[in-house]
Amino acid sequence: MELTDKNYEKIIKNNEQPVFIDFYSPTCGPCQMLTQLIDERLEKYGEENGIAVVKCNVSRNPKLAESFKVRSVPFTIAVMPNEKLKYPELGLKHETYYFELIDKLAGKGSFFSRLFT
Repeated sequence: MELTDKNYEKIIKNNEQPVFIDFYSPTCGPCQMLTQLIDERLEKYGEENGIAVVKCNVSRNPKLAESFKVRSVPFTIAVMPNEKLKYPELGLKHETYYFELIDKLAGKGSFFSRLFT
């Protein structure tokens, strides 16, 4: 799902669950790799665990990028129901980081610990 200046209130302010946001630029190589992961697997995994996973194009939504103080991309952050910001990360991480973060936001044990129990 795409987060925009127009739908921010609906997605962030009115959400009772954590929201994972990926700030990206369409001209950024690492951003495209993360966007592909989000589109192919992470968004569905978040949905299954009650976590909204959204993307925000910083070029099209400069107000949002400014309000989150995004200076470089990819930049990811989680917004909790009380609008508290958690887990800000700059740069592309290994895909396991993102799945484990979704687990953490959902209040579950790590993705890998669940595989071996």
